[in-house]
Amino acid sequence: MSRKKQARARPPLVLVFGEDENDTRSIRELIEALRPDLAGKVQHRRQPLVLIKDARPEDVPERARKIAEAVDIERATSEVVCVFAHEDQDGLEPAHEATCQKIEAALLKAGCPAHAVVPAWELEAWWFMWPEAVQAVRPRSWRLPDDHLGKQVGRIRDAKEELRRRLVPKELKPEKRKGFPHYQESDSPAIARQVREKKLARTPKASSGSYTRFMASVDRCAVE
Repeated sequence: MSRKKQARARPPLVLVFGEDENDTRSIRELIEALRPDLAGKVQHRRQPLVLIKDARPEDVPERARKIAEAVDIERATSEVVCVFAHEDQDGLEPAHEATCQKIEAALLKAGCPAHAVVPAWELEAWWFMWPEAVQAVRPRSWRLPDDHLGKQVGRIRDAKEELRRRLVPKELKPEKRKGFPHYQESDSPAIARQVREKKLARTPKASSGSYTRFMASVDRCAVE
């Protein structure tokens, strides 16, 4: 059997690397939400972490090399068709563009073409695009976070803290807020799952340049 036929015989695999497992699990859910044909083919990896965004120039090659080596190991048993590398921006749009270019250039130079996933300000900003998916995670406790409908969520500063505030019902009395189930980063995968299950991924109720870029990357992931 030729090498080309052997490669086709291996199962297709889409890999997601990031800086946090909650984020990579969420990205996996969103990829499958946008591309149902990729369901079951997307896997996230805990290591190595994507730590390229703020790395010193002299440290970037080594960090990219570790990811490339991890991908090469996966290629022994699977046909790796796409790689996604996630890091939050911690800045407002369009700052994510330069970060995406830095990550993608570093991985390409390491021999690992990849799609950068860089939510601005951070992944929590994206959740404002689907308030019903967020509330569905804790429907008896959380308020519908519909405060940014029709707006650019990539311009929300400190998005995680903003989401926590917006989920608290306005009528909740101060004495009852101590035991309130505030949003935690571990809630992100469940929110992303709701986006997938409710088929909301392509119909956001707000806009985000970083999410639009992510959608384009997912659409370019070709699996024969």
